[in-house]
Amino acid sequence: MDQSFLTHIEAVAASGKATIAADDHNIVEIVKNTITSGRTASFYLTHEQARAVKAWYWTPDRIKASGIKVVSGEERARIESTLGIDDIGSFRSTRIECECGNVYGAFEFLQQGIREHGADVVRSVFALKESSFLRANPHLLAICPNCDQLLRGDGFEYDCDGYGGCCYEEQRKL
Repeated sequence: MDQSFLTHIEAVAASGKATIAADDHNIVEIVKNTITSGRTASFYLTHEQARAVKAWYWTPDRIKASGIKVVSGEERARIESTLGIDDIGSFRSTRIECECGNVYGAFEFLQQGIREHGADVVRSVFALKESSFLRANPHLLAICPNCDQLLRGDGFEYDCDGYGGCCYEEQRKL
């Protein structure tokens, strides 16, 4: 094993973050157990591991019931021109309508992500090539950018090839 690889792992562990090495089956089971437990965690997975988790989570019935849809060309263009995120891949999300009439969708989600984490962080997630970033039970407080009201409703869900969120609370509702 290349010593520089261990140096990177040590740096991650030293920052207070866990690293786990296991076979694909066990990693997928750990992620699934985290989702069903309701605990929040972030996972950097291989594409194969992420596909296995998403195949379990995003069943046809779940997709239909959640209302998750691929981002429209118009919204994609707005994300590129206004937020400067050039390639969101096959990003799909749900939409929440605010009492003020504004709709919170992928654009507003990514805009809020940029406000909270910075543009470089959001772009970096979409720039991942060799791994997928998956949030289990993310604590997203969707806020309407039009009136700053905390949005209630059925929750906001999102997914794409290299990035996604799986939420047990939303899964239990279905």
